[in-house]
Amino acid sequence: MVQNDGNTTGSGNAQRMFGPQAGVYATSQVHVRDDSLDVLQKLAARSDDKAYGWAADLGTGAGFTAFAMTQLSDRVVATDPTRPMLEQTRRLGQERGLENLGLSRNVAESLPFAGDSLDLVTSRVAGHHFRDLNRAFDEVRRVLKTGGVFVMADSVCPEDDEVDRWMNDIELRRDFSHVRNRKMSEINAMLADRGLKVERQEDARIFLRFNEWVARTVVPEPEATALRNDFLQAPAGAREAFQIQPSNGDIDFSWPCLVFRAVKV
Repeated sequence: MVQNDGNTTGSGNAQRMFGPQAGVYATSQVHVRDDSLDVLQKLAARSDDKAYGWAADLGTGAGFTAFAMTQLSDRVVATDPTRPMLEQTRRLGQERGLENLGLSRNVAESLPFAGDSLDLVTSRVAGHHFRDLNRAFDEVRRVLKTGGVFVMADSVCPEDDEVDRWMNDIELRRDFSHVRNRKMSEINAMLADRGLKVERQEDARIFLRFNEWVARTVVPEPEATALRNDFLQAPAGAREAFQIQPSNGDIDFSWPCLVFRAVKV
């Protein structure tokens, strides 16, 4: 495996949040494999069953999406701004015997690849942490070859402004590296502005349990209690949109997730 240390400017919150918790994310089942990864892998697959040449995964975390893409590509570079996360990616990749996996430490807004050099770019449940999603999408367009494929999965907000505010407030209080969950309409407009043509788009769900969710980011008990109360007293629109259900001292809920396949035209 090759590691490149690139530009990590603007990644401080992500590094402070995810660095100490990298080992937790390496074993978290919602990150290891979930509905979003299944759909992303399906949308990334080529209809001719040929392998992509060069691929990159943005905000790879502990590497699970990059690992899946090694089955579809000759060479995959797993990128993330957080060194401990990449160390987990290295360890897990070596355990899997992945010889076509490389590592690069950089933010999504500054990719260490030449223009028109990649055949595939992926990102899964990371975009809401990117400091500037517009700039990240600019970088995706820059590095993709014409006809190259961009497949992304990320949690999204419903179009209702009140529910949007509720979700983003909850997410930021639970995780200070959170930037914004966007509406599907916002993401589609950003892609269209950059000549990234959406070919397929599917919905998925990210199923979560409250106690594990707050433990994973080490939320202090007073704030965890406040968050729990906000879930239990959520407005009707949020309860419906996020499938909020008390369950034996815990709370089951899910975030809507958009998965799309876009092509650089």
